[in-house]
Order: sequence, then structure tokens, then C-alpha cells
Amino acid sequence: MDPNNYQISKIEMSVTLISMIIGVGILTLPRALATSVGTPDGWISVIIGALLTMVLIYFIARLHRHFPGETLFTFVSQCPNGKWIGQLLTLLFIVHFLALLSYEARILTIVIRMFLLPETPADITAAVVFLATTYAVTKGLQGIVHLNLMFLPIVLSMIFLILMFSMGEGQLDHLRPIVAEGIQPVLLGVSDTVLSYAGIEILFFFIAFMKLKDIKAIPINGGIAVVTIFYMLVVTISYSVLTVVGTEVVVFPLVTLSQELEIVQGIIERMEPLLITVWIMTIFNTMAICHFLATRLIKDVLIKKPRISTIAISITFFSFMISFIPNSIQETFTFGGWISYFALSITMISLIIGYVFVVINKKSQKQKGSEMM
Repeated sequence: MDPNNYQISKIEMSVTLISMIIGVGILTLPRALATSVGTPDGWISVIIGALLTMVLIYFIARLHRHFPGETLFTFVSQCPNGKWIGQLLTLLFIVHFLALLSYEARILTIVIRMFLLPETPADITAAVVFLATTYAVTKGLQGIVHLNLMFLPIVLSMIFLILMFSMGEGQLDHLRPIVAEGIQPVLLGVSDTVLSYAGIEILFFFIAFMKLKDIKAIPINGGIAVVTIFYMLVVTISYSVLTVVGTEVVVFPLVTLSQELEIVQGIIERMEPLLITVWIMTIFNTMAICHFLATRLIKDVLIKKPRISTIAISITFFSFMISFIPNSIQETFTFGGWISYFALSITMISLIIGYVFVVINKKSQKQKGSEMM
């Protein structure tokens, strides 16, 4: 990847990270925490998960300052005995982004069929979205980043509007008592929360397009802070309105909150179609990022001759088939859980390998320097 093609600024990196993370998590996290925690303390799990994610981002940013302008995998491949390790890691991330692209597409078709277009076949919806992401990939990194900058403010404004109007329907008693059953239920929810921040793995690739002076953890963690605020709001308001038990049995709590709202009487009587329409922008951005990264990794590492568009179309075909392997909503959520665990695993492995090769590279450079003297 040549970072000279386009330089990502700090704010663009933060916005892109928010767009990558918030897609499905904003709809499903309250239900996941209600199931795993079982008390109104899910918001505490969100805070702990956010802090752990920020620590990971700190180490990722610090690692990339050792090789600005390069991805981790390019750096590892150039180190002694590192070529096959870099290629193996790249292959793992290709598998991850293909699976994530397929999962996001399937969730999109489920949501659209449940709340927006019940008579439209899911495969038609998926095909249209895949064609759109394929076109976005051909526009390159700059096009995708600018889509994030354009769509994210609209999405966050709509979600915030729905949450603020829903707040009046909630009851504080549904959020009490705090930590009544101890800290153990809160800790049980941390894993779900950390998994809902899956998406930070894109930093291993996009930081290569940043200037050295911009590679800092604080601006990127600012994006995590924004995600955390929205996660906390949607969790606490879902619990206060629907109760913890009610949230546990609802598939998409945020959509359920929007169903009963009537913001402008007689004009906007149903908010969920508007919410879903705006939410599609976010899921499209997430899919476009996954599609772009899978395409670039295949182009840079596996098959260098075909055009980007050819690879992107091939990915569309395979991802379309994978997206319909799960036979139900529950199987789709299980599939998503596997992907999140896989993402966390390869993120941790990549971090460890990266720091190991930084040490190896420094020792190698010292040896060369001493030999020259």
C-alpha cells in the first residue's frame, strides 16, 4: 500500500473508525448485555470494554510509529525470516474481512426485511448493496473516507434524536439498584462489550496512510469515546424504557424504541423506517471498508495482476454466497460472535508479532552498524 496516494488526517481516521465499529453494535449491544449481565449494570461493562479497547489502540498506534508509511504486514515481511509470517497474517485478515463483509450483508438484509421491505427477497437486497460497495471500492481509499465523513454525522444525529425522545418514556427505577449483585455480572458483560468494538483491526492498514506526526492514540481514542457515549446511551435508555427483561427478548432494541415515537404528530408517525434508512448508510460504510481492505490485501499479496475491479467483483460473488450460509437470525448472531472473537484474536497476535519484529529489526540494525564500524 502506497500512503503517498492519499493521506488520512487524524479526524478522518477517527470518523472512519467510528463508522467501522458502530454499524451492527448499536442495534444489538443492549440485547447482548441484557442476556450476559442480567442486571441494569450493562453500561458499566461498556465503560470497562471501552477502556480496554483504548489500551489496545494505544499499543497499535505506538507500534506503527516504528514504521510510518507501511502496514504492519509489509514491515514484518521485510524483516529477516518474516516474509511467511507477514503473508500468513495477511491471509488471516483477508478471511476475516470476507467473513465480516458477509455477516454485515446478512444483518442488513434481516433488518430491511423485518422493518422496511418485508416483501423484497433478501438475496435481491444483498445483491444491490454488494454492487454498491463494489463501486465504492473502485473509487479507492479517498472515496470511502469521504463517504464516512458525509454519512456519519447524519447517522449519529438520527440516533441521538431517537434516544433523546425515548428518554422521556423511561423510568429510572429500571436502572436501579446499581451493582446490586456485585461486580461479577458486570465482568461477564465485558467480553460482549469488547467484541462490540471489533473494527479497530483496520488501524493496522489505515495508519499506513497517515503522517508520522498524526499517528497518535489520543485522536483515535476520541473516536472510541464517541462510540462509548452512544453505546452507553442506547443501553441505559433501552433498559429504562423496555426494562432489562424486555430488552433481552427484543432482537434490535434501538429499532423497538423508535417504533413508538411520534415526533411530529400526523407527519412523522413512525420513526423506524427513517432510522433504518439512515442506519443503512453506516452499514454500507462498514461493508465498503471491509470490501476495500479485502480487495487491497488480495491485490498486494496474493494476486497482483488482475485489476482492482475484477478482484472486488470476485469478492462480491464469494461474500454473497457466504452471507446466506446461516439459516436463521440466531445462527447469524452466532456467526457474528465467531467473527468478533477471531478479530480480537488476530489483533492480539498481530500486536505481539509486531513488537517482536520491532525488537528483532532493532537488533539487526545494531549488528549491521557494528559490522560497518
